[in-house]
Amino acid sequence: MTGGVASSSLPGPVDVSVVMPVRNGMPYLAQQLAALARQTYRGRWEVLISDNGSTDDSAAAIQAVAGQVPVRVIDSSDSPGAAGARAKAARAAEGRLLLFVDADDVAADDWVERMAAALDEYDAVGGHIDDESLNTDSVATWRPPLTPGELPRPFGLLPHALAGNCGLRRAVYEQIGGFDPSFNYAAEETDLFWRVQLAGYTLGYAPDAVVACRHRGDMRAMLRQWRKYGRGRARLVARYQGLGLLPTETWRDAAATAGWLALHSVDCLRGQARRACYLRVLAHVTGQVQGSREVGVLHIRREDSQRSAARNVEDVIATDGAVAFASGDTAGLAT
Repeated sequence: MTGGVASSSLPGPVDVSVVMPVRNGMPYLAQQLAALARQTYRGRWEVLISDNGSTDDSAAAIQAVAGQVPVRVIDSSDSPGAAGARAKAARAAEGRLLLFVDADDVAADDWVERMAAALDEYDAVGGHIDDESLNTDSVATWRPPLTPGELPRPFGLLPHALAGNCGLRRAVYEQIGGFDPSFNYAAEETDLFWRVQLAGYTLGYAPDAVVACRHRGDMRAMLRQWRKYGRGRARLVARYQGLGLLPTETWRDAAATAGWLALHSVDCLRGQARRACYLRVLAHVTGQVQGSREVGVLHIRREDSQRSAARNVEDVIATDGAVAFASGDTAGLAT
């Protein structure tokens, strides 16, 4: 793909850079670009499309809005995966604020304005995910809501923003080392925003900064996605067990999960919604098994059965090792 306008016509430095990874984003990319063209933000801003190897008509969609959206295209085909694509585009961004959004979603018309305002108060921020507007009722029942009034908090440890609706002050992003491309399947945003907080920065929730999220519309695609989530989750566990923040898991935990799956397998006969929810858990656990083998740490557990943190977060933040880790020095930890 080739890029359009490099930046806003307003004078002065760029205030906001919106980063969006894309790999064969059509037809939904056109809807997201149209939403960005309607933004109410009046500062100087830019959109960076991180092309992760597209072969479809994404370039035509970008050219169609080149006069309405200050867009640049960054070739990230040498950094496969969403985390690598975001990281490469962020390095090329000019804004003092970095916002991240996905190509198959639709940002509200005031999204950039709301996120920029929230970043006046917080070092990093996560917006609200609208799970309903772009999904059928049946698809919406396949998975839990993403931000039901607050940011998710895996393992009861720390909250994190979601990669499809988040932002940071650029100085903070650079200080902690940005997105880690080794999380090339999933969980990269959890890792990023945990490091933000471990480094002593603030993370806020902006309920009025809304992005409508488009879930996978067929069950097979949804299950493939949740298997990737499981792989990423295992990598996350390996890293934060190395920091002492998450407890070591045992084969007893894995056996309890296997028992739950066996007991609830009958859900596959109790209607589409219950079948989809059961298969989603199964796919997530299957991904955890694969991820556990890859990183050498046992993690086979249902999301709603997670144990709490092993150490007090404030104690970890107070240690020199945690600060160094949160600043991007991950030597010696599982990656």
